[in-house]
Amino acid sequence: MKVHLHIDNRLIHGQVTVTWCSFFGVNLIIVADDKVAADPLQRAMLPQAARGIKTEVLSIADAVNYLKQRENLPGSVLLIAKNPLGALELLRNGIKAETINVGNQAPIAGTKYVMVLNWIAVTSDDAKVYKEIANFGYKISTKRTPNDKDYELIDLLQKKGLL
Repeated sequence: MKVHLHIDNRLIHGQVTVTWCSFFGVNLIIVADDKVAADPLQRAMLPQAARGIKTEVLSIADAVNYLKQRENLPGSVLLIAKNPLGALELLRNGIKAETINVGNQAPIAGTKYVMVLNWIAVTSDDAKVYKEIANFGYKISTKRTPNDKDYELIDLLQKKGLL
């Protein structure tokens, strides 16, 4: 299975289901987040937001196991992490992604953040996590949709003085 990792605090929404899933030919969405997976309401609602695409809402450990058991199967999966730390944990546990894209990272109240782009707020801790993701050999894209202009996140973080 080809894995496309999408970091987005909104999880499943129109841009994900209409544009990204179509672009990658996704036949499965996996939301991988421990808190989300423990929330019965989100576990029930997120698959409904997927507009008919098979959806799993799993803890990070369960998502890793699920994908490793299916890694040789055909198809594409959009693996959604709510934040960069969740994405890093997936990679540390052996998930190999074809692409990594940051969709939306809204500012979190009470944190000191920098708006790297209009839709991506980054703290100094987030910047370190993104750098660690890049150290796996990945280019981290920042497109909201597949047709948008692409920026490399690490370059933007350096320009903003976060790295």
